[in-house]
Amino acid sequence: MIKRSVLVLFSLAFFMLLLGCVGGNGESDGDAASKDNNSSSESSDSGDAEYEFQVANVLAESDVSSYGLDKFEELVEEKSDGNIQIEVLHGGQLGSGVETFEAVKNGNLDFAADSFANLASITPAFEMFHLPFLFESRDQLLNAFNSDVIKEQINGELESDSLKWFTTFEIGGPRVIGTSDTKVTSLDDLEGMTFRASRSPLEIASQEAWGAKGQTVDWPETPESVRLGMVDGLTVPYASFHSAQFHEGDLINYIADVSFQNYASVTAVNTEMWAELPDDVKTILEESQQEAREWHIDFVGDYVTENINEMKDAGVEIYSVSDENYEEIKEATKDTVWDEFIGNEGMSQEKLDLIQEEIGPVGDGGWGYDISE
Repeated sequence: MIKRSVLVLFSLAFFMLLLGCVGGNGESDGDAASKDNNSSSESSDSGDAEYEFQVANVLAESDVSSYGLDKFEELVEEKSDGNIQIEVLHGGQLGSGVETFEAVKNGNLDFAADSFANLASITPAFEMFHLPFLFESRDQLLNAFNSDVIKEQINGELESDSLKWFTTFEIGGPRVIGTSDTKVTSLDDLEGMTFRASRSPLEIASQEAWGAKGQTVDWPETPESVRLGMVDGLTVPYASFHSAQFHEGDLINYIADVSFQNYASVTAVNTEMWAELPDDVKTILEESQQEAREWHIDFVGDYVTENINEMKDAGVEIYSVSDENYEEIKEATKDTVWDEFIGNEGMSQEKLDLIQEEIGPVGDGGWGYDISE
């Protein structure tokens, strides 16, 4: 009988003591909040499961991607008749994305989930996914996440860090452009603006390609930076604008539907821990994550559409730019950013060719939600 959670908590507590970690400051996709780790473990440990695993999720429980992890937890326990239990700890309870991915890498934690933008300081394996306008539809994005060839390529790059790409959940669509006072309809409108940026070098480079400035602001401080006029706006998905309530308090009044960059919540597992699991346990975990992803794909479209409608009802103008102006923004961004980053570590031309071959055509060009309702 294996009880992983006690050993994991002891090791992680020691790891966190050394780092002094007290919560996360992840991407635009959620708050980090500190919590007593021991008490949360004790409350969820029924003592009946043969296998117990913890998933550290930096994103808030209310974040759209977190619903997928909760579904994964539910499916595992259902499929195993309670013999395998998953405990998802949302909101950065075990540390930031970097800290929890490091904990998984070092064998001190079972699974960690956060935006793959926050894996960049550990590995560049996912950085290619951040190329602006690489994915121009949801079909292409999901094809990338479902491709065994792409997974094999990226897992080969993760192997040296003892990490395995376990699953991925969408974070409510691609980044779009939200502003406080200026309605952006063209590339010229972006000239000279200052945007809040995450720690993604490719997001900042995209903003600079528009003639704007990217200013890194950690997510918890972002609403105040907008309120004080330190930045003119930010570039995050619709779901992130909504969950952080940027549609309230006159913070963001315009959102241009320029879908320029994608990121998602990736869950990583320690390769050694995974290799030691019995095949039947692996099968249940794999089947559960796949079914949770399929459920989440259906869930996200309606969820984001509701977010969009609520923001519009609150007075936010959400709109498309003309095809001509969209193409001008796209070409200016790609010409600058692709030339700068392709050829860097983890972003070879061969890898780009592989991804473009696997993702297929744009299709209908939609993202699963509707801004016109």
